[in-house]
Amino acid sequence: MAVALPLAGCDGDDATATHTGRGGGGGKKSVAGATEAARVYQRASLKQDWKAACEARTERLRRSWGAATIAECVEITRTPRLRDRSDAQVSTGEAVEVEAFGPHPAGIGLRVTVTVEPGTAERGMSMHTALRLVPGERGTWLVDQAVNLTDPGTGTPDGETVRATLRRK
Repeated sequence: MAVALPLAGCDGDDATATHTGRGGGGGKKSVAGATEAARVYQRASLKQDWKAACEARTERLRRSWGAATIAECVEITRTPRLRDRSDAQVSTGEAVEVEAFGPHPAGIGLRVTVTVEPGTAERGMSMHTALRLVPGERGTWLVDQAVNLTDPGTGTPDGETVRATLRRK
């Protein structure tokens, strides 16, 4: 399955080597694996592939939504959408180390941005989400926390905004 990405993902550039090891370790390869897992998770959500999206979440996150199984998660998550956004562009920001907070373990925080393609009624619209990714079983990264970043007046949220948001929610 594409969402269960190995911790030893492809190398990133030096600018992505911000994760020092707390909550997963592995430096650039961990950041690359977590970043790709975030992109795959977001794409699965956009394509309404709820099984893949649910499998990309931690059990703790699924249970917090009242879903003990993947099938229950799919049932809870499946809601009709008003618009199809499966062709939207997905990008990520700077990976930052995030400390444990409440029920959430330490891991990697990322901003994931979904931009609606030009030529649609919502062209150019961008939606930003802060994701906390944590190491899963068998060398995968899983989404443990997702928080919408809703302050459009400040531009594109940076790594510190992601870290602060994941610490508050």
